[in-house]
Amino acid sequence: MKMRKPSSSEFPIAVLKNAKFWNGKSFELRDEVRLTSGQNGDTIEYDCKGALVLPALFGFGLDFMEPLRDDVYTCADGVDAMLRGGFYGGLYESAANPIDDADKLTAAENRFSSFGCLGSSFDIKFLGAYSKGFGTDSLAEMMELAESDAVAGFGDGNGVIPHSRFLRLAMEYGKMTGKRFFFQPMDKTLRHSGCVHEGAYSDMLGMKGIPRIAETIAAYTVLETARFLQVPVHFKQVTCGETLELVRDARKKGMDVTCDVGLYHLLLDDSCLETLDSAYHILPPIRSAADRDALWQGVVDGTINAISVNHTPVLRQDTVVNFEDSVPGALSLEVALPAIWNKLVAKVGEARAIELLSTAPARLAGSTPVANNVVVFAPDKPHVVVESDFAGHVCNSPLLGAELPSSILAVYINGFWKEL
Repeated sequence: MKMRKPSSSEFPIAVLKNAKFWNGKSFELRDEVRLTSGQNGDTIEYDCKGALVLPALFGFGLDFMEPLRDDVYTCADGVDAMLRGGFYGGLYESAANPIDDADKLTAAENRFSSFGCLGSSFDIKFLGAYSKGFGTDSLAEMMELAESDAVAGFGDGNGVIPHSRFLRLAMEYGKMTGKRFFFQPMDKTLRHSGCVHEGAYSDMLGMKGIPRIAETIAAYTVLETARFLQVPVHFKQVTCGETLELVRDARKKGMDVTCDVGLYHLLLDDSCLETLDSAYHILPPIRSAADRDALWQGVVDGTINAISVNHTPVLRQDTVVNFEDSVPGALSLEVALPAIWNKLVAKVGEARAIELLSTAPARLAGSTPVANNVVVFAPDKPHVVVESDFAGHVCNSPLLGAELPSSILAVYINGFWKEL
Protein backbone atom coordinates (compact mmCIF):
# COMPACT_ATOMS: atom_id res chain seq x y z
CA MET A 1 0.00 0.00 0.00
CA LYS A 2 1.44 3.34 -1.05
CA MET A 3 1.82 5.96 1.64
CA ARG A 4 -0.44 8.98 1.37
CA LYS A 5 0.96 12.29 0.19
CA PRO A 6 2.31 14.15 3.24
CA SER A 7 0.44 17.15 4.51
CA SER A 8 1.65 19.42 7.28
CA SER A 9 0.54 22.25 9.54
CA GLU A 10 2.55 24.67 11.67
CA PHE A 11 2.00 25.08 15.43
CA PRO A 12 -1.47 23.52 15.73
CA ILE A 13 -3.10 22.09 18.81
CA ALA A 14 -3.33 18.41 17.95
CA VAL A 15 -6.22 16.46 19.46
CA LEU A 16 -5.62 12.73 19.06
CA LYS A 17 -8.68 10.51 19.41
CA ASN A 18 -8.72 6.79 20.26
CA ALA A 19 -4.95 6.59 20.79
CA LYS A 20 -2.80 4.10 22.67
CA PHE A 21 -0.55 6.62 24.41
CA TRP A 22 2.84 5.74 25.91
CA ASN A 23 2.75 6.64 29.61
CA GLY A 24 6.40 5.86 30.30
CA LYS A 25 5.81 2.20 31.10
CA SER A 26 3.18 0.92 28.68
CA PHE A 27 0.65 1.96 26.05
CA GLU A 28 -2.75 2.84 27.47
CA LEU A 29 -5.88 3.51 25.44
CA ARG A 30 -7.12 7.08 25.81
CA ASP A 31 -10.20 8.65 24.29
CA GLU A 32 -8.36 11.92 23.74
CA VAL A 33 -4.82 13.29 23.96
CA ARG A 34 -4.16 17.02 23.49
CA LEU A 35 -0.75 18.13 22.27
CA THR A 36 0.44 21.72 22.06
CA SER A 37 3.73 23.48 21.40
CA GLY A 38 2.74 26.49 23.50
CA GLN A 39 2.19 28.63 20.42
CA ASN A 40 -1.04 29.71 18.78
CA GLY A 41 -2.41 27.68 15.91
CA ASP A 42 -5.41 25.87 14.52
CA THR A 43 -6.85 22.84 16.27
CA ILE A 44 -6.45 19.58 14.39
CA GLU A 45 -8.43 16.50 15.35
CA TYR A 46 -7.10 13.12 14.28
CA ASP A 47 -8.67 9.71 14.83
CA CYS A 48 -5.82 7.30 15.60
CA LYS A 49 -8.16 4.28 15.46
CA GLY A 50 -6.21 2.49 18.16
CA ALA A 51 -2.76 3.31 16.77
CA LEU A 52 0.22 3.78 19.10
CA VAL A 53 1.39 7.24 20.11
CA LEU A 54 5.03 6.87 21.08
CA PRO A 55 7.85 9.33 21.85
CA ALA A 56 9.62 10.84 18.85
CA LEU A 57 13.01 9.37 18.00
CA PHE A 58 16.59 10.64 18.16
CA GLY A 59 18.84 9.67 15.26
CA PHE A 60 22.49 8.68 15.39
CA GLY A 61 24.53 8.86 12.19
CA LEU A 62 23.14 11.85 10.28
CA ASP A 63 24.98 13.28 7.27
CA PHE A 64 23.11 15.73 5.02
CA MET A 65 26.13 16.62 2.83
CA GLU A 66 25.59 20.40 2.69
CA PRO A 67 27.43 22.61 1.79
CA LEU A 68 30.19 20.67 -0.01
CA ARG A 69 27.78 18.21 -1.65
CA ASP A 70 24.49 20.06 -1.68
CA ASP A 71 24.00 18.68 -5.20
CA VAL A 72 23.31 15.38 -3.42
CA TYR A 73 21.31 16.50 -0.39
CA THR A 74 20.71 19.52 1.81
CA CYS A 75 19.93 20.19 5.44
CA ALA A 76 16.39 21.10 4.36
CA ASP A 77 16.04 17.63 2.83
CA GLY A 78 17.42 16.08 6.00
CA VAL A 79 15.02 17.88 8.30
CA ASP A 80 12.13 16.88 6.04
CA ALA A 81 13.33 13.27 6.29
CA MET A 82 13.50 13.54 10.08
CA LEU A 83 9.95 14.85 10.23
CA ARG A 84 8.65 12.07 7.97
CA GLY A 85 10.40 9.44 10.07
CA GLY A 86 9.36 10.78 13.47
CA PHE A 87 12.74 12.11 14.65
CA TYR A 88 12.80 15.22 16.84
CA GLY A 89 16.60 15.46 16.84
CA GLY A 90 19.81 13.76 15.91
CA LEU A 91 23.58 13.58 16.14
CA TYR A 92 25.13 15.13 13.05
CA GLU A 93 28.54 14.43 11.55
CA SER A 94 29.35 15.02 7.89
CA ALA A 95 32.27 13.17 6.32
CA ALA A 96 32.45 15.87 3.64
CA ASN A 97 32.20 18.83 6.02
CA PRO A 98 34.35 18.37 9.14
CA ILE A 99 33.56 20.69 12.03
CA ASP A 100 37.10 21.36 13.20
CA ASP A 101 36.81 24.95 14.47
CA ALA A 102 34.23 27.29 15.97
CA ASP A 103 33.51 29.08 12.67
CA LYS A 104 32.53 25.83 10.99
CA LEU A 105 30.32 24.92 13.93
CA THR A 106 28.55 28.27 13.65
CA ALA A 107 28.13 27.76 9.91
CA ALA A 108 26.64 24.30 10.47
CA GLU A 109 24.19 25.64 13.04
CA ASN A 110 23.21 28.47 10.70
CA ARG A 111 22.48 26.05 7.87
CA PHE A 112 19.88 24.30 9.98
CA SER A 113 18.23 27.58 10.92
CA SER A 114 18.46 29.18 7.45
CA PHE A 115 15.19 27.69 6.19
CA GLY A 116 12.96 28.91 8.99
CA CYS A 117 11.58 27.76 12.29
CA LEU A 118 11.21 24.15 11.17
CA GLY A 119 14.96 23.59 11.03
CA SER A 120 15.83 25.57 14.14
CA SER A 121 13.17 23.69 16.12
CA PHE A 122 14.90 20.34 15.74
CA ASP A 123 17.43 19.36 18.38
CA ILE A 124 20.57 18.85 16.33
CA LYS A 125 23.74 17.96 18.18
CA PHE A 126 27.10 17.85 16.43
CA LEU A 127 30.24 15.76 16.54
CA GLY A 128 33.24 18.00 16.24
CA ALA A 129 36.18 16.60 14.30
CA TYR A 130 39.13 15.70 16.49
CA SER A 131 41.54 16.51 13.66
CA LYS A 132 41.74 19.09 10.90
CA GLY A 133 39.82 17.78 7.92
CA PHE A 134 39.59 14.32 9.52
CA GLY A 135 43.28 13.93 8.70
CA THR A 136 46.29 12.91 10.75
CA ASP A 137 48.43 16.03 10.41
CA SER A 138 47.03 18.40 13.03
CA LEU A 139 44.45 18.42 15.80
CA ALA A 140 41.17 20.31 15.63
CA GLU A 141 40.29 23.14 18.02
CA MET A 142 38.59 20.77 20.45
CA MET A 143 38.73 23.05 23.48
CA GLU A 144 37.07 25.84 21.52
CA LEU A 145 34.42 23.52 20.11
CA ALA A 146 33.66 22.02 23.52
CA GLU A 147 32.50 25.41 24.79
CA SER A 148 29.27 24.92 22.82
CA ASP A 149 26.44 22.82 24.24
CA ALA A 150 25.68 21.80 20.65
CA VAL A 151 28.84 19.67 20.52
CA ALA A 152 28.17 16.22 21.96
CA GLY A 153 31.69 14.91 21.46
CA PHE A 154 34.39 14.35 18.86
CA GLY A 155 34.24 12.02 15.88
CA ASP A 156 36.28 10.61 13.03
CA GLY A 157 33.93 11.34 10.13
CA ASN A 158 33.47 7.58 9.80
CA GLY A 159 36.98 7.39 8.41
CA VAL A 160 39.68 4.95 9.36
CA ILE A 161 41.33 5.01 12.77
CA PRO A 162 44.53 7.11 12.62
CA HIS A 163 47.95 5.79 13.57
CA SER A 164 48.42 5.13 17.25
CA ARG A 165 50.57 8.15 18.07
CA PHE A 166 48.08 10.60 16.57
CA LEU A 167 45.22 8.79 18.29
CA ARG A 168 46.96 9.25 21.63
CA LEU A 169 47.65 12.94 20.98
CA ALA A 170 44.00 13.53 20.05
CA MET A 171 42.70 11.76 23.14
CA GLU A 172 45.14 13.54 25.45
CA TYR A 173 44.01 16.91 24.16
CA GLY A 174 40.33 15.96 23.97
CA LYS A 175 40.35 14.59 27.51
CA MET A 176 40.57 18.15 28.81
CA THR A 177 37.12 18.87 27.36
CA GLY A 178 35.39 16.04 29.23
CA LYS A 179 33.64 15.04 25.98
CA ARG A 180 33.24 11.53 24.58
CA PHE A 181 35.12 10.31 21.50
CA PHE A 182 33.05 8.58 18.78
CA PHE A 183 34.82 6.09 16.51
CA GLN A 184 33.79 3.83 13.68
CA PRO A 185 36.44 1.15 14.25
CA MET A 186 38.15 0.26 10.98
CA ASP A 187 41.80 -0.54 10.31
CA LYS A 188 42.88 1.16 7.08
CA THR A 189 45.41 -1.43 5.95
CA LEU A 190 43.11 -4.37 6.61
CA ARG A 191 40.16 -2.72 4.92
CA HIS A 192 42.34 -1.75 1.93
CA SER A 193 39.96 -1.64 -1.07
CA GLY A 194 37.35 -4.00 0.37
CA CYS A 195 33.69 -3.12 0.06
CA VAL A 196 31.80 -6.11 1.54
CA HIS A 197 32.14 -8.59 4.39
CA GLU A 198 34.97 -11.06 3.87
CA GLY A 199 33.25 -14.43 3.85
CA ALA A 200 31.60 -17.09 1.73
CA TYR A 201 29.60 -14.63 -0.37
CA SER A 202 32.53 -12.33 -1.14
CA ASP A 203 34.54 -15.39 -2.18
CA MET A 204 31.72 -16.73 -4.33
CA LEU A 205 31.15 -13.39 -6.07
CA GLY A 206 34.82 -12.47 -6.36
CA MET A 207 34.44 -9.24 -4.37
CA LYS A 208 37.14 -7.72 -2.19
CA GLY A 209 36.21 -8.32 1.42
CA ILE A 210 36.71 -6.50 4.71
CA PRO A 211 37.56 -8.99 7.48
CA ARG A 212 36.17 -8.79 11.00
CA ILE A 213 39.66 -8.12 12.35
CA ALA A 214 39.65 -4.79 10.49
CA GLU A 215 37.08 -3.76 13.09
CA THR A 216 38.31 -5.64 16.14
CA ILE A 217 41.97 -4.60 15.86
CA ALA A 218 40.94 -0.95 15.50
CA ALA A 219 38.49 -1.27 18.41
CA TYR A 220 41.16 -2.86 20.60
CA THR A 221 43.62 -0.05 19.79
CA VAL A 222 41.03 2.58 20.71
CA LEU A 223 40.08 0.79 23.91
CA GLU A 224 43.68 0.38 25.06
CA THR A 225 44.40 4.05 24.38
CA ALA A 226 41.19 5.11 26.12
CA ARG A 227 41.97 2.88 29.11
CA PHE A 228 45.47 4.32 29.40
CA LEU A 229 44.20 7.91 29.22
CA GLN A 230 40.84 7.30 30.97
CA VAL A 231 38.79 8.82 28.16
CA PRO A 232 35.13 7.89 27.47
CA VAL A 233 34.57 6.39 24.01
CA HIS A 234 31.68 5.32 21.82
CA PHE A 235 31.82 2.85 18.92
CA LYS A 236 29.60 3.70 15.96
CA GLN A 237 27.89 0.96 13.94
CA VAL A 238 29.48 -2.13 15.43
CA THR A 239 29.13 -5.07 13.05
CA CYS A 240 30.37 -8.23 14.75
CA GLY A 241 30.17 -10.14 18.00
CA GLU A 242 33.91 -10.04 18.62
CA THR A 243 33.78 -6.25 18.98
CA LEU A 244 30.94 -6.58 21.46
CA GLU A 245 33.09 -8.97 23.50
CA LEU A 246 35.80 -6.30 23.63
CA VAL A 247 33.21 -3.79 24.85
CA ARG A 248 31.95 -6.19 27.53
CA ASP A 249 35.48 -6.86 28.76
CA ALA A 250 36.28 -3.14 28.84
CA ARG A 251 33.21 -2.43 30.95
CA LYS A 252 34.22 -5.15 33.40
CA LYS A 253 37.49 -3.23 33.83
CA GLY A 254 35.52 -0.10 34.71
CA MET A 255 35.86 1.72 31.39
CA ASP A 256 33.23 4.16 30.16
CA VAL A 257 32.54 2.69 26.72
CA THR A 258 29.27 2.73 24.78
CA CYS A 259 28.30 1.52 21.32
CA ASP A 260 25.52 1.46 18.76
CA VAL A 261 24.50 -0.83 15.91
CA GLY A 262 23.29 0.23 12.48
CA LEU A 263 19.69 -0.36 11.45
CA TYR A 264 20.61 -2.39 8.38
CA HIS A 265 23.13 -4.52 10.27
CA LEU A 266 20.20 -5.82 12.33
CA LEU A 267 17.88 -6.29 9.36
CA LEU A 268 20.24 -7.83 6.79
CA ASP A 269 23.08 -10.30 6.36
CA ASP A 270 25.56 -10.74 3.54
CA SER A 271 23.34 -13.16 1.64
CA CYS A 272 21.82 -9.98 0.18
CA LEU A 273 24.98 -9.68 -1.94
CA GLU A 274 23.68 -12.44 -4.22
CA THR A 275 21.56 -9.83 -5.99
CA LEU A 276 24.64 -7.69 -6.78
CA ASP A 277 22.41 -4.71 -5.99
CA SER A 278 24.51 -1.69 -5.01
CA ALA A 279 21.74 -0.63 -2.60
CA TYR A 280 23.42 -3.06 -0.21
CA HIS A 281 26.79 -1.29 -0.50
CA ILE A 282 26.99 0.01 3.04
CA LEU A 283 30.04 0.78 5.17
CA PRO A 284 30.85 -0.70 7.56
CA PRO A 285 29.76 -3.78 5.60
CA ILE A 286 26.73 -5.96 6.19
CA ARG A 287 28.19 -9.10 7.74
CA SER A 288 27.13 -12.75 8.07
CA ALA A 289 23.95 -14.16 9.56
CA ALA A 290 25.98 -15.29 12.58
CA ASP A 291 27.21 -11.72 13.07
CA ARG A 292 23.67 -10.40 12.82
CA ASP A 293 22.58 -12.88 15.49
CA ALA A 294 25.44 -11.73 17.72
CA LEU A 295 24.36 -8.12 17.28
CA TRP A 296 20.79 -8.98 18.24
CA GLN A 297 22.16 -10.72 21.33
CA GLY A 298 24.04 -7.52 22.15
CA VAL A 299 20.77 -5.62 21.88
CA VAL A 300 19.02 -8.09 24.16
CA ASP A 301 21.71 -8.24 26.87
CA GLY A 302 22.27 -4.47 26.94
CA THR A 303 25.77 -4.37 25.47
CA ILE A 304 24.47 -2.20 22.64
CA ASN A 305 23.28 1.19 23.88
CA ALA A 306 21.46 2.54 20.84
CA ILE A 307 20.37 1.84 17.28
CA SER A 308 21.91 4.07 14.65
CA VAL A 309 20.18 5.13 11.44
CA ASN A 310 23.43 6.00 9.59
CA HIS A 311 21.52 8.16 7.09
CA THR A 312 23.83 8.69 4.09
CA PRO A 313 22.40 10.05 0.80
CA VAL A 314 23.92 8.96 -2.54
CA LEU A 315 23.08 10.20 -6.04
CA ARG A 316 21.29 7.77 -8.34
CA GLN A 317 24.09 7.86 -10.93
CA ASP A 318 26.52 6.75 -8.22
CA THR A 319 24.40 3.69 -7.40
CA VAL A 320 23.40 2.40 -10.86
CA VAL A 321 26.89 1.09 -11.55
CA ASN A 322 28.80 -2.07 -10.71
CA PHE A 323 28.65 -2.85 -7.01
CA GLU A 324 32.35 -2.29 -6.36
CA ASP A 325 32.30 1.02 -8.28
CA SER A 326 29.26 2.39 -6.44
CA VAL A 327 29.33 4.97 -3.65
CA PRO A 328 28.40 3.37 -0.31
CA GLY A 329 25.54 4.66 1.79
CA ALA A 330 21.84 4.27 2.51
CA LEU A 331 18.90 6.41 3.54
CA SER A 332 17.04 5.30 6.63
CA LEU A 333 15.34 8.13 8.54
CA GLU A 334 12.00 7.76 6.77
CA VAL A 335 11.81 3.97 7.10
CA ALA A 336 13.70 3.14 10.30
CA LEU A 337 10.77 2.94 12.72
CA PRO A 338 8.39 0.84 10.57
CA ALA A 339 11.27 -1.41 9.49
CA ILE A 340 12.61 -2.30 12.95
CA TRP A 341 9.82 -1.76 15.50
CA ASN A 342 8.07 -5.13 15.44
CA LYS A 343 11.30 -7.14 15.45
CA LEU A 344 12.72 -4.98 18.21
CA VAL A 345 9.64 -5.25 20.41
CA ALA A 346 9.57 -9.03 19.94
CA LYS A 347 13.17 -9.19 21.21
CA VAL A 348 13.25 -6.64 24.03
CA GLY A 349 9.76 -5.27 24.65
CA GLU A 350 8.26 -1.84 24.06
CA ALA A 351 10.07 0.09 26.80
CA ARG A 352 13.52 -1.08 25.73
CA ALA A 353 12.67 -0.46 22.06
CA ILE A 354 11.81 3.16 22.82
CA GLU A 355 15.00 3.47 24.84
CA LEU A 356 17.16 2.17 21.98
CA LEU A 357 15.55 4.42 19.37
CA SER A 358 14.90 7.56 21.40
CA THR A 359 15.97 8.10 24.98
CA ALA A 360 19.35 6.33 24.97
CA PRO A 361 20.82 8.01 21.86
CA ALA A 362 19.44 11.34 23.09
CA ARG A 363 21.12 10.86 26.46
CA LEU A 364 24.47 10.01 24.83
CA ALA A 365 24.22 13.17 22.72
CA GLY A 366 23.21 15.38 25.64
CA SER A 367 19.69 16.00 24.32
CA THR A 368 16.59 16.39 26.49
CA PRO A 369 13.42 14.89 24.93
CA VAL A 370 10.27 17.03 24.74
CA ALA A 371 7.11 15.33 26.01
CA ASN A 372 4.82 16.50 23.22
CA ASN A 373 7.03 15.22 20.39
CA VAL A 374 5.26 12.04 19.29
CA VAL A 375 4.75 9.60 16.43
CA VAL A 376 1.35 8.12 15.57
CA PHE A 377 2.28 4.61 14.55
CA ALA A 378 0.36 1.58 13.30
CA PRO A 379 2.50 -1.51 14.00
CA ASP A 380 0.25 -3.86 12.03
CA LYS A 381 -0.44 -1.70 8.97
CA PRO A 382 2.00 -2.70 6.20
CA HIS A 383 3.08 -0.49 3.33
CA VAL A 384 5.41 -0.78 0.36
CA VAL A 385 8.34 1.64 0.34
CA VAL A 386 8.24 3.88 -2.75
CA GLU A 387 10.49 6.69 -3.97
CA SER A 388 8.09 9.40 -2.83
CA ASP A 389 8.51 8.25 0.77
CA PHE A 390 11.97 9.84 0.79
CA ALA A 391 12.86 13.50 1.13
CA GLY A 392 15.04 15.22 -1.45
CA HIS A 393 15.74 13.76 -4.88
CA VAL A 394 17.64 10.62 -3.86
CA CYS A 395 16.19 7.32 -2.72
CA ASN A 396 19.15 5.02 -2.09
CA SER A 397 17.75 2.49 0.35
CA PRO A 398 17.90 -1.32 0.35
CA LEU A 399 14.27 -1.20 1.51
CA LEU A 400 13.01 0.54 -1.64
CA GLY A 401 10.24 -1.67 -3.03
CA ALA A 402 10.05 -3.79 0.13
CA GLU A 403 6.87 -4.24 2.13
CA LEU A 404 7.36 -3.06 5.70
CA PRO A 405 5.12 -4.51 8.42
CA SER A 406 4.24 -1.13 9.97
CA SER A 407 3.37 2.45 9.03
CA ILE A 408 3.86 5.93 10.41
CA LEU A 409 0.48 7.65 10.19
CA ALA A 410 1.37 11.11 11.49
CA VAL A 411 3.91 13.00 13.57
CA TYR A 412 3.75 15.96 15.94
CA ILE A 413 7.23 17.37 16.45
CA ASN A 414 8.19 20.78 17.82
CA GLY A 415 4.77 22.16 16.97
CA PHE A 416 4.65 20.74 13.44
CA TRP A 417 1.88 18.31 12.49
CA LYS A 418 2.39 16.06 9.49
CA GLU A 419 0.17 13.28 8.16
CA LEU A 420 1.60 10.62 5.88
